[in-house]
Amino acid sequence: MPTVEEILGHPSFENAKLVAGETGLQRRVLWLHNAGVPDAPYWLNGGELVLTTIFNMPQDIQEQRDYIVQMAEKEVAGLVITVGRYIEAIPEHLRQAADENDFPLIEIPYVARFVDIAKAINERLAESNFAMVENALSIHHTLTRLVLEGGDLSDLAAKLAELLGHSISIETDRFEAIATYNIAEVDEARRYTQLHGRTDPRLVDALETRDILPQIRRHLRPQHLNAMPDVGLEMERILAPIVVHGEIYGFMWIIADEHAISQIDRMAIESGSMIAALMMLHQERVHSAEASLKGNLLSQLIQGEAGRETVLTDQSLRYGVDLRSPYVMMLIECAVIGSLKMSQMYRAINQLIATDGWQAVVGQFAGQIVVLAQDNEHLKALAARVQERVALTKLCPDGYARVGVSGIVQGASCVKQAYEQCRDLMSITVRIEPNSRVVYFEDLGYLHTLYHAGITSLQGNPYVPLLRRLIEEKQADLFRTLEAYLDAGGNGVGTAEALHIHRSTLNYRLQRIFYITDMNLQDPVTRTNLQVALKLMRLFEVKEDDL
Repeated sequence: MPTVEEILGHPSFENAKLVAGETGLQRRVLWLHNAGVPDAPYWLNGGELVLTTIFNMPQDIQEQRDYIVQMAEKEVAGLVITVGRYIEAIPEHLRQAADENDFPLIEIPYVARFVDIAKAINERLAESNFAMVENALSIHHTLTRLVLEGGDLSDLAAKLAELLGHSISIETDRFEAIATYNIAEVDEARRYTQLHGRTDPRLVDALETRDILPQIRRHLRPQHLNAMPDVGLEMERILAPIVVHGEIYGFMWIIADEHAISQIDRMAIESGSMIAALMMLHQERVHSAEASLKGNLLSQLIQGEAGRETVLTDQSLRYGVDLRSPYVMMLIECAVIGSLKMSQMYRAINQLIATDGWQAVVGQFAGQIVVLAQDNEHLKALAARVQERVALTKLCPDGYARVGVSGIVQGASCVKQAYEQCRDLMSITVRIEPNSRVVYFEDLGYLHTLYHAGITSLQGNPYVPLLRRLIEEKQADLFRTLEAYLDAGGNGVGTAEALHIHRSTLNYRLQRIFYITDMNLQDPVTRTNLQVALKLMRLFEVKEDDL
């Protein structure tokens, strides 16, 4: 749409004169309006260039000032007042009010015919509207061709930036950058995204608390953002959701670099976000087909089909994992969730693996997410990233997620072994360390042997009855104290620190334990036997709630 400055250049305004509000000349004019009543601001929507006379305005000086302020607040484009009949020039108090509100105030000779001006300007606006629609359709067709030609999200960001002359960013639903393209200098918020690969958490929090994201989720429509310098947003933006099947898959940003956001930008981001949704939907279907193939591959590997090791090794290589070299399995565990949420979790982990460039293959087996990852120095970082990503999806009902990592194995025939290690690991740690987030099979040690000894190993163990007596002494927390003491290898200082108690309190509890069990805790063999019995009880008998 044309600006006030551009409208003033039209021949119908050749005798017009801007007398105030020069800083507001870039306001967009949506249409021309002839105001004939003193309460005209009440009836306006914003964007109008208003024609009037002083005779049609309030007569009181303060009310006239309020008239100007109200129009500015309504985001009216500007006010044109005739001079030469009722007044010789626009009064100073109106000029002052217009300057204070960056509101264009224009005077025009009274002999100018409003009807002729309105006809000429409305024709100009109609041409502008038609040109804008044509431009929007051209942008939409260009972006559509991009999809048909096999372009990706990076191509989309670059093409949209080229068409609009604005920097573009495409991000996931967690505000992690997928594709970006810069046109000019950027602000602090944009620099953060470029440096860290995601939107500044301060900005995301501000969008949440200032009801911007909630509105986007409610209406699934773009939102215009004014500058928010307190969170690094120094340039205005449009933030649009990328919606697939009624669900937000990501976000698209248009950043006002060298020039302000225009109406065509608002229309273009609608097309851009729709094209991004089509690309993401296509990717999802490709990933869905891949997930099926990967799930089938993992199923065959886990079930250990004899005679197919060479074929399965070759298939794994296609996904970037060489089973002939050392690898591990990761099993992701959370509370029971439906198939839809399982697919969303799979998509999130698969996206993480692809974005970060890890050597790993993700699949589903027996209602669980399984990852086969090449063993390297970054393995622990990958496990932590997977756990963090699952937790951030908030798909687990209790917000809890655990990742179990098998021991290092080699060869296609050992996938089954790695899976069994993960299953055992999860069963053991949920009893021994229920609050753990990332756990490793290699850390289990003798606990794995005790787990396979089974619940029958409690029977006839002479130490078990003694430990049960400690559980009965709940006020002193003796069972947990003995466990911490044995885990610390009989180190009193380490035990007190682990339990966050004073050393004298620990000594009192150890005396109580000796009094109840009549066991010499200084004897290494006794401590070992107590440790074995205590962990057996943890595995098969004692829950945290029992203590």
